[in-house]
Amino acid sequence: MKTILKRFAALLCSVLLFCACDNDASSESRLALEAKIREAQELLASSNEGTEEGDIAPGSKQTLQARIDQAYFIMDNTPLDEGYANACKLLDEAMDFFRKNIVKAGIPYFNKDSKMNLGPANAWQLTEEFTVEVMVRFDEFVTGAQNVISCEGGGGAMLIRNDGSNIQFYIFGPDGWQGGSGAVGLVLNRWHHIAATYKANDKIKLYLDGEEVLSGACGKMAEPEVDLQLGAAPVYDSRYMRGDIQHVSIWADVRTAAEIAADKACAFTGTEEGLKAYWPLTLNVGTEITDMTGAHVAKLSGVTWKDID
Repeated sequence: MKTILKRFAALLCSVLLFCACDNDASSESRLALEAKIREAQELLASSNEGTEEGDIAPGSKQTLQARIDQAYFIMDNTPLDEGYANACKLLDEAMDFFRKNIVKAGIPYFNKDSKMNLGPANAWQLTEEFTVEVMVRFDEFVTGAQNVISCEGGGGAMLIRNDGSNIQFYIFGPDGWQGGSGAVGLVLNRWHHIAATYKANDKIKLYLDGEEVLSGACGKMAEPEVDLQLGAAPVYDSRYMRGDIQHVSIWADVRTAAEIAADKACAFTGTEEGLKAYWPLTLNVGTEITDMTGAHVAKLSGVTWKDID
């Protein structure tokens, strides 16, 4: 019996020694991942984020660092070459995106899983009166709602959307849904200026390219309990915009028809009376963009930037 135990102990030591030696000898895939991590860290250290053209767009370093951290996690927890190779590939793709994600003139493109979050809707104090203006260019029409800007949830709602080539504006409150459809006038691959105005217990209006296309009496909008979002509905995943968005402005009052017609140039400075926020969205400055008034920060996710036409 003692002989058997001695032989078993010797065999066990041999196995453990072999495993230890095997672990010490890193595979080519692991060594490649280690080298890629060093390369990514050097890229981070040698790059500067900023808001001037040519700078790395703000938020890029944080995104690349997250991918580096993931690569470290794979090295510490995965003994498989396949895992190392996949982590190396993902890190290489992240570095390529990092190098290309520079501040430059561009146009944000929205599609599935894209959105620009403007923060809690109740912080915007929309229930008494407001004007929202935006430039949009659709590259696809589908049957059903495509939300351009909206906050619908918790008993209250405001939404500007399209259904095919039909532009729509609605609010929701104690009196139910109010508003409706404007002209069937949207054209694919063409920029449109859209403006919507609302005053509690008074009027709701919608303008397309400076022309009034909807006007009606309304009650009072209830307070939404969701975020105000651009390019997608806060609750309904399928209601997303398909196209480009620029020149988003939110006003504390009801703009007149003459003001809206003049606003099509979208040459705001951020100091206009009644202006709560204005995002030109003509320059890719990262995933968190402060508006021209300096009072609000929008967070973009899933948004790609196209070159200027």
